[in-house]
Amino acid sequence: MTHIELISLMNRHKKVIDRAYKGEMPSGIDTALFEAEIFNKIGDRVVLNEAYIQFINTMLKRVEYGVIFGKYAEELQQLVTYKKRFLETSDKTYLNRIRKGIEDVYLKFKRRDSDISVLISRIVHENALSLEVILDDAEHILLQMQELSNASTQTYNIFSKEIVGLSKEIDDLIIDVKIDIQRYSDNLHKYIHRLNGFILRTKQRKEQNNKIAALAGKIMADDASELEALLRSGHETLHHTFGNIKRHKIKTVPSQKDIEQERFAVILRQVFTLEPHKVVKAPQTIYKKQELEEKIVLNYQKLLEDIQSDMPKDLFDFILNHEEIEKFDAVQTKRSEAFKAFLMTVSEHREHTKIDVGFGSHHIRRVAWI
Repeated sequence: MTHIELISLMNRHKKVIDRAYKGEMPSGIDTALFEAEIFNKIGDRVVLNEAYIQFINTMLKRVEYGVIFGKYAEELQQLVTYKKRFLETSDKTYLNRIRKGIEDVYLKFKRRDSDISVLISRIVHENALSLEVILDDAEHILLQMQELSNASTQTYNIFSKEIVGLSKEIDDLIIDVKIDIQRYSDNLHKYIHRLNGFILRTKQRKEQNNKIAALAGKIMADDASELEALLRSGHETLHHTFGNIKRHKIKTVPSQKDIEQERFAVILRQVFTLEPHKVVKAPQTIYKKQELEEKIVLNYQKLLEDIQSDMPKDLFDFILNHEEIEKFDAVQTKRSEAFKAFLMTVSEHREHTKIDVGFGSHHIRRVAWI
């Protein structure tokens, strides 16, 4: 069956397929749909092909809670293997496989970023599930994302150190995808922070619900001992309650003598007259002057103008020693910011750059500005 024939078959039976995708199981399914494996039989059950469901979910950006995000360790190891075989044989077939492997990993990163964004928005606004199930799903997803963060760093390092230098086409592709992979990694840290906050708030909400449920259960079981103890503990401030008074006398109940006197009404009013609460003056709030934290921002426009003026032979070395990078204190921060600026410059101004076959003093591909 050709691709166009498969599309025509699905179009003829689109209502049946749509009902099955929505969870219904229509009867009288055409045998051609089974032959094309759009539907499969499992015993007496008829199910829609799982690969088709995943394809539709991808196109519609729908993600289930049970999704498992890959870490791509096998794909990365395969790239290293292809590199080794290419160096041994010089067969360009392995270069094509490396290029295809890099593209596959990049597309999985892109899909993963979209899936996680949709999944977190869904779980944060979930109302149909119990708090226990939501917490379990959220903690499972958080654990996966923390593992993915380490896997992202591994992917970035393999692209930067293991795969570069095989061909100009491969190097150009790596420069293109590394910028997006860095952005997806930054997004992943934001997702982890957001989900951590949601889990903390949900645990607090669950704890409050458990306390309310426990109290409600005791009241329904006519166990008011804790409630009675609470009322007695504050009988001087809580109205319609009384404490354990000496000689078992309750001052708020009038005697028979008081009832017979004409001034009983006056006494009764005195008993049930509430004393106005004293207004407690609110303490004066002392505001401290907030110290502003100085943010260091790289002036990329100035950096680019100096690059165009000096036309360096080693672009990364020039950027790393530029005064804009010198603003940062830590050596690791300087190197990280310089590398980001290097990738951005090469990506956006490729027509003015020439990638050399050799590496510079910092083990980064030497790129000249032309």
